[in-house]
Amino acid sequence: MGSGTTYLMENLDNGINIKYSVPFSSYIDLKYAAAEKYFGAKLRFQYLNTGIQGNNWKNPGLAIDGEVTSLTTLILLEHLNSDQKWNFGYNFGFGFTNQQFRPDLINSSNAIESSFMSISVSGILNKKINENFSFQIEPNLLWTDPVNSLRSNEKWQIAGEDISLLLQIGLVYKIN
Repeated sequence: MGSGTTYLMENLDNGINIKYSVPFSSYIDLKYAAAEKYFGAKLRFQYLNTGIQGNNWKNPGLAIDGEVTSLTTLILLEHLNSDQKWNFGYNFGFGFTNQQFRPDLINSSNAIESSFMSISVSGILNKKINENFSFQIEPNLLWTDPVNSLRSNEKWQIAGEDISLLLQIGLVYKIN
């Protein structure tokens, strides 16, 4: 599980009156790594939830007091040395995100659902506890909807095309 900052560009844009709260992030990975190969393959399911408050810059005058929730499925290539007590590595890959944006939680507004491609790049710091368990810290850059990020900014969506910086902390269990 972890946290960080979501929708970094919208948060930094002074022309937009929208702020995202500190997110909650969690994920589960399934990894296959042959001993003699440089890369292992990883399947990740990542959940992300953050609050959003401010003014709707797509529809001026409408307030936003809601949340954004997403579930991303990623296919990653990972390199991680696991023969030392402290191990370093990285992973990168792409996936599919299903996102729900609720602009008004107080009045139970309908969710605006979106689906798009995502790209993930992470560093890994892994401390071996014993032969099967290790503690892991993983700083992660998650770029949601990179294709539409490159189009005109007049067409960008609230809680849409953006970059999130996350820090994940967790346990790894190795099945022999």
